[in-house]
Amino acid sequence: MKNNITNIIRQKCIESGFIKVGISMAEELMEEGRYLKLWLEEKMNADMKWMNNTFEKRINPELVMSDVKSVISLAFLYDTPFAHKEDPDIPKISRYAWGEKDYHKVIKKKLKALCAEIEKLQENLKTRAYIDDGPVMDKSWAVRSGIGWMGKHTNVINKDFGSFFFIATILVNTELDYDEPVEDLCRGCSLCVSACPTGAIYEEYSVDANLCISYQTIENRNDIPEEIDLSGWIFGCDICQDVCPFNDNKFFTDNELFFPRKEIFNKNADEFLSWDEDSFNKIFEGTPVRRTKYKGFIRNINKLLK
Repeated sequence: MKNNITNIIRQKCIESGFIKVGISMAEELMEEGRYLKLWLEEKMNADMKWMNNTFEKRINPELVMSDVKSVISLAFLYDTPFAHKEDPDIPKISRYAWGEKDYHKVIKKKLKALCAEIEKLQENLKTRAYIDDGPVMDKSWAVRSGIGWMGKHTNVINKDFGSFFFIATILVNTELDYDEPVEDLCRGCSLCVSACPTGAIYEEYSVDANLCISYQTIENRNDIPEEIDLSGWIFGCDICQDVCPFNDNKFFTDNELFFPRKEIFNKNADEFLSWDEDSFNKIFEGTPVRRTKYKGFIRNINKLLK
């Protein structure tokens, strides 16, 4: 019975548009928790205090769902066959955010329908799903379930389709067949470490958010420190993933909601600066870029021009 329901769940996940499915046993993340605690104590999370506030839940799934037995990790590809112009006058937006829709909205809709289907498979079966929006260590679970391994840039890498994918997590209150972690194939490669322009990847498998361009252009609500070079980025940063050899395989999504929008793709800084707040809100309505707000968006562009 366990094997049968696991196979059905895997099939339904793939039919829902996820490129990879991995399943692991729900248990406290002891080793990952020790690392996270040290990372937080060293204030590597900058001012993202919500990480401290939800620490216990992050390492123990039973505090999120009391009767959880299994964790399903899902990969949703978002890479596209488009690239920024190699022009210093063209500000860059991370490829996960340059599309028409916020990935949370797209994937949560899929997860809602998927979870409804899963719950029909067994009496009293319950699910709880997240897409980078809850107190779960999605990358840790993805690694445990064999979706990929943790790269030296701290993004999960799959040997076939690289690292440009979102990770969704479904907690389930039934035992399933579990997958095994895969081998770390980064080995002697350190391209991502040496490519980071701010030194945010301060050692292999460790990132200091205080120095990270993604943090500075999205989460930081204050002035960007003078010493931080945004290297052309105004929302997020893809540098450490762009240089990864496993992203040379060129696996692309066919979901056009993640294709770059002509209104924002490869525009120069003056065009962005010509927008007022109403224009910004209208153009980026329903996209991740709204998160930085107009004030932060203009701050980021002006930082590039200094």
